[in-house]
Amino acid sequence: MTPPGRPSESAAPPRSRGRLVSWNDERGFGFLAPEDGSGDVFAHANAFVKEGRHIEVGLTYEFSLEIAADGRRKAKRVTLYTAPKQGPGLAAKILQRGARFLVIPAFIFIALAVATSVPVSPNWWLIYAVASFTCFIGYGLDKRAAENKRWRVSETVLLLLGLAGGWPGGLIGQEVFRHKTQKKTFRTLFWMSVAINMAAFVQLNVFAAR
Repeated sequence: MTPPGRPSESAAPPRSRGRLVSWNDERGFGFLAPEDGSGDVFAHANAFVKEGRHIEVGLTYEFSLEIAADGRRKAKRVTLYTAPKQGPGLAAKILQRGARFLVIPAFIFIALAVATSVPVSPNWWLIYAVASFTCFIGYGLDKRAAENKRWRVSETVLLLLGLAGGWPGGLIGQEVFRHKTQKKTFRTLFWMSVAINMAAFVQLNVFAAR
């Protein structure tokens, strides 16, 4: 039984990381400079794992450190280090996600431009308000149903509500509930419905004024 506070003998030794600073192809060895600033570590070609082996000066490797009988520091089980992919920063995420909402002020600008040219019925704003509220609630209900594995709100219903003028509420619902933001097919159809609705708003109002 391992005494308290003492690591198990079977526990794997911690891995070190360092950059290959020199390599002799003819003799098959080189030296690694650990990131902790300690002295260079000897690395023989046989210490590099065969699977996916790539030896190149300047690259960073992970290795297990071994102290030889003569006191020399040697590297064992050397593998190429691949830095984890960094996701976008907080500011980038806000800009990336917030850019989607620019379509709402863009539509307001278009609607005001149309209203200055032709009379626009107040019923349009009522339709957009009611449809957006309904669409927002629909996304919330579908998100809850998905989490509880219950009856879902059809994607067709959500898209039709957006097409009917509820897309602003749908867009807000997607962000608030973090729902329907990953499925590429749905996102494509959603943005198509937004474009069709905006075009229809302009065409119907201009046509009605003639």
